[in-house]
Parts: sequence; structure tokens; C-alpha cells
Amino acid sequence: MRAARRVPSRVFRAAAYTVVMTDKTRSNDIRRDAETYGHLLDLRPATPDFVWHLMLGYRPHVNASQWAAVREFTLATAVTLGPTTFDSTRRLMSMSTRFHAWVWATSERELTVERVYTQNNIDLYVQNQLGRRSPVHQWGVTRQLVANGRELTAALRGLPAPDMKLRAPFAPAQIATMHSWANRLNTIKKRQNAWGLLGLAGGAGLRAEEIVNVNVDHVDVLNGRVFVNVSGDTPRRVPVRHAWARVLLKSIDDRTGNERVFRGPVIEEYRPRIIQTFLTDHPAQVRPTPARLRASWIVHHLDNDVPLPVLKELGGFRTYDTLARYLELAKPRDLSLYTGLLIGEELAR
Repeated sequence: MRAARRVPSRVFRAAAYTVVMTDKTRSNDIRRDAETYGHLLDLRPATPDFVWHLMLGYRPHVNASQWAAVREFTLATAVTLGPTTFDSTRRLMSMSTRFHAWVWATSERELTVERVYTQNNIDLYVQNQLGRRSPVHQWGVTRQLVANGRELTAALRGLPAPDMKLRAPFAPAQIATMHSWANRLNTIKKRQNAWGLLGLAGGAGLRAEEIVNVNVDHVDVLNGRVFVNVSGDTPRRVPVRHAWARVLLKSIDDRTGNERVFRGPVIEEYRPRIIQTFLTDHPAQVRPTPARLRASWIVHHLDNDVPLPVLKELGGFRTYDTLARYLELAKPRDLSLYTGLLIGEELAR
């Protein structure tokens, strides 16, 4: 008897999540919806037509009443965020719709950006709705929702990348190989890009998304010391390590102030892709990835006893959690050297 009762239940659930629609019906729906929601294009008049049609034609696997309640809000936020490719539009609609529907179902309040995109909502959604999904899936969804929230309203905290293995810092021989690779590239623009990448990531510890936003006039020299003025979510002024300063200055030599240090065709959905493309098109014996160059910069300063509060500020970390993970890569300490400090002796500074 119990088995018989479960069959209709499964059929009902399948029916609730399935939409059967012909191409003709879909076209008519999109035409009608374009009239209903056309005013949302005022939020971003430059939205490409194919992106707008993708948004209108999207049908999520959520309850029909939930979709009706959150559709206009979802379309409004999607237009505001401004995806420009098929993949980014589908990803945005898929992840944000489920999140919006869950927020509405659990609160039944009027949806506004300030009410929906809160740290508490995102944390609870991942915990309650995605608890059985893989860490990679949870991280990907959280990354998208946090990016939405940061763009729309406020700074939010993402999840650390799942199972992210910290790679050892580059050895001196590997660094020499990377410099040789940069110097051997066959055009001045390519060499400047390579020098800029090495100087900004290896010398100042910048992330890939920060590197692509650095202009020539963001780099300045004061009393023989080179500094990079970083913009974005964590603005700061970072001194460049002497060992890397010369290569960064070679990159910007005789170039105009508002020109990007690292140049290439930018894709707005993921601007750092130009670095990945460059490294793929110009392979090196030791691939100088921004993440590993940044890790080398962090560990170098840890080995030289730069205080964690200073390194947190210069590295653009929001919390100590991520920074602390690099401690396992730092060189071992001779504890006897710290006895005086630990017992309270006054040390010469």
C-alpha cells in the first residue's frame, strides 16, 4: 500500500517541475512577455537582444507560484547585472532564480535587493538547500550569488575554494626561467605584458582580477621605491619587492598613463581571462600563473616576519582565514630565537 501511494506523489512532483512547450508557443510567450516586462530594459538600455530573449525565455525548475512571484525581480536584477554571453546569462538566471524563489518562499516579503542579497540569506540557502551537493557546486553557486550582491548592493563574503591545494612558492631557478621566457617573446607588446604580469603578481602580490585593472599611472616611484596603487574592492598602496621592481618598470617604460599595464581584449564577465589566454597562447616552461606568483609573494613576506596585520592589509584580505592557510608553507622557525620575546624581555627595535 505504501508503494502505491508513492507513485502518484512522484508523478505530481515531476509534473510540477516540467514545462512542455513547442517552439511556436515559446515564441508567442516571449513576444507577450516582452510587452509585459519591456520596461525593465530601461535599467540597461544597451542589453543585447539575444540576452534579453534568453532571459524572457528562461523557465526554471521551481514551483509555478514561486516563479510568478520572483520573475520580475529576477529579470530586473539580471538586466542590471548585464551579462553579455549565452553562458553567463544562463548561469545567472539559473542560480539567481532558485535563490530568489527560496528567499520568497521562506520570508514571503516583498523582494528588494537589500532584503534578498544579505550574507545571512546566502549562508542559510547554501546550508539548507545545497547541503547535499558537492563542495565544488556549493562554492560555484555562492560565488555567483556573492558576485551578484556585491554588484547590486554591498560587500559579501564568499566560500573558500573547495579543496584548494596551496602550491609551493616558486624556487629561484623557476623564477629565472620565467624571466627568460618573458625576455624571449617576439614582440614588445608581448614582452611588456609578461613583464607586467611578473611585476604585479610576483612583486606586489596582486590577484588576476586586480592586475587587469592596473593602469600605467597607478605605478609610481618614490625615493627609489616602486609602489602600485590598487583599486577595486580592497584599494591599497603596495610596495613592490626590489627583485621584481625593475621588470615592472620595463613593462611601463615610455607608455601613457591611462593605458593598461596588461593589455588584451577584455570580456566583462571575467576580465582575468585575458591573462589565461595570454599564458596559453605563449606557453612557458614554468607557467607564471597569478595565483602561484601571489602565493610566492605572501610566503616570502611570512618568511621575513612581516606582521600578519600588515600582510592582511597589503594583500587585500578581508579576513585572516585565507591568509592563515599560507602559514603551512612558511619556513620552520627556530623557537629558541623567540625565547626573550616570549618571556617579556625588552628587545631592541
